[in-house]
Amino acid sequence: MQFKFLHNTNIDFIGKRHLFFIISAILVLIGAASLIIKGPNYGIDFSGGILMQVGFEQQLNMADVRSALDSAGIKSVELQSSRDKTGKTSVIIRVKKSDVNEDEFAKKVTESFSAKFAKNPFDVERTEYVGPAVGKHLSKQAFYALIFAFLGIIVYVGIRFHAGIWGMAGVIGIMHDVFVIFGLFSLFGKEITLTVIAALLTIAGYSINDTIVVFDRIRENLKYLAKENLKSIMNKSINQTLSRTIITSLTVFIVVVVLFFVGGEVLHDFAFAMILGVVIGTYSSIYVCSALVYEWEEGKKKRLQYAMSSMKGYKKA
Repeated sequence: MQFKFLHNTNIDFIGKRHLFFIISAILVLIGAASLIIKGPNYGIDFSGGILMQVGFEQQLNMADVRSALDSAGIKSVELQSSRDKTGKTSVIIRVKKSDVNEDEFAKKVTESFSAKFAKNPFDVERTEYVGPAVGKHLSKQAFYALIFAFLGIIVYVGIRFHAGIWGMAGVIGIMHDVFVIFGLFSLFGKEITLTVIAALLTIAGYSINDTIVVFDRIRENLKYLAKENLKSIMNKSINQTLSRTIITSLTVFIVVVVLFFVGGEVLHDFAFAMILGVVIGTYSSIYVCSALVYEWEEGKKKRLQYAMSSMKGYKKA
C-alpha cells in the first residue's frame, strides 16, 4: 500500500513570495536586534574560563557529577569524561570565568565531590585557566569553516545547474537559516559553543540538501513543461516535492525532539539548534530559495525588455 501525504497539492507558493520575504525579514531583524542589544552568549570555548580535571578510582555517572555541582551552586558547566584501562575515570569540568572565582570554584568542586562521592576516592589532576586567545582562534576557525562551506556550495550548485543564481539562492537560504538561529540563541540567552557550531554546519548541509531537491525538480520541469511560464513550473515543482520535504523534515524533527528531552545536558543545545534548524530550513527551502531565483529571472527579463525598448527608441530617433 502506497503512503500518500499532501498528494496532488496546488499551493501558490511563488505568488505569496512577498509575504514570506516580509516574514523572513522580520525574523532576521529580531535576531539582529537581539545580537546588537544583548550580544551572543559565547561559551567557554570562545570566551575563556576555568578548566578542572578530577580523577576518580571508580566509574561514576555523569548525571551524579552534574547533580553534585548543581547542589554546590555551580551552574552552566560543560562536562567531559574519559576512562583508562585500569578503570580510572577522569572528569573534565569547564566553566566560564565570569560565573565564579577560580579559587572558590576549585574549593566548591572539591567539597561537593567529597560529600557526594565519599566512597569513590578522587584527586584533582589539574586546574587551569583557558585564555580568550584560544577562544579567538576557535572563533576564527569556525568562521572559516562556514565561509569555505558556503563557497563550496555556490561552486557545486552553480556547476550543476549551469548558472550561479541557483547556488547564490541556496547560500542566501543557508545564511538566512544560520543567522536566524544565531539570533534566536542570543534572544533566548543560549550559549554558543563548538557543539552549537557543529549543529549550524549540520543545518547548513540539511538545508541545502532540501533546497537542491526542489531545484532539481524545477530543472526537470523546465524541460518537460517548456510551454508553461516560470511561475507555474516553480509552483508545480515545489508542490511535487512537498510530500517528500515534509515527511523527511518530520522524521528528523521527531529524532531531534527526542534528543532534546532525553539526550542529556551535553546534547541539549545541539538538539535545540537542530530543532530550530529543521523548522527554519524547511521553511526557507519551500518559501525563500525558489522565490529568490524567480525574482532574479523576472528582473532579468524586465531588464532585457527595457534594454530592447531603449534600443528601438534610439533607432527611431
